[in-house]
Amino acid sequence: MVGRKLPYYNQSTDFTCGPSSLMMAMTALDKTQPIDRAHELQLWREANTVFMGKGHPGSSPYGLALAGWRRGFHITLWLSKRGPYLLKYQKKADLRKVSDLVQREDEKLLKAAKVPMLLKKWTIADLKSAIESGAVPLVLVSTNVFHGDNGPHWVAISGVDDENVYVNDPWITRKKRQTPKSQTARPATHADFMKMALYDGERAVVLVSN
Repeated sequence: MVGRKLPYYNQSTDFTCGPSSLMMAMTALDKTQPIDRAHELQLWREANTVFMGKGHPGSSPYGLALAGWRRGFHITLWLSKRGPYLLKYQKKADLRKVSDLVQREDEKLLKAAKVPMLLKKWTIADLKSAIESGAVPLVLVSTNVFHGDNGPHWVAISGVDDENVYVNDPWITRKKRQTPKSQTARPATHADFMKMALYDGERAVVLVSN
């Protein structure tokens, strides 16, 4: 297997999967990075550019990328499109407008910082190559395979082998008897992972490295 051991962090709210995944990546790369609720919520404040179903802001790829870049990490984005993500998830037009504006401003900041933002139809082989180069991928997924519903979600990837992708999933579904141990380096077959790694036709990967 190609990969590294990632620390596990169970998100403390239903809208901080992105910051929790980013913390797992940053702490794996730099042991001085805090991995606690205060840091989780600070990262959420910076990356909260997508209004979720109940109105709580969640994280766009641009917000997560900026939060990692501001902490000195090298960031690369793989995107399926330009512009805002997950707008259709929010049904209220006024909240969609806010998310659209904030994400476009974050995109401008990333361009000014010269953070690579690549339109890429990536594969498992691309993911493996990025991990081999030292990156920890954060991947936008649907909760369909691991949790049985269909919501947008962020996870951190610890490794890839010939059969599976190994996922640190910050969300724990108690009724499915999931635990921190079961959600650490949880295997998903290549086919299942590529099914997961798509939400409402959108794919996004945030590569975090030193």
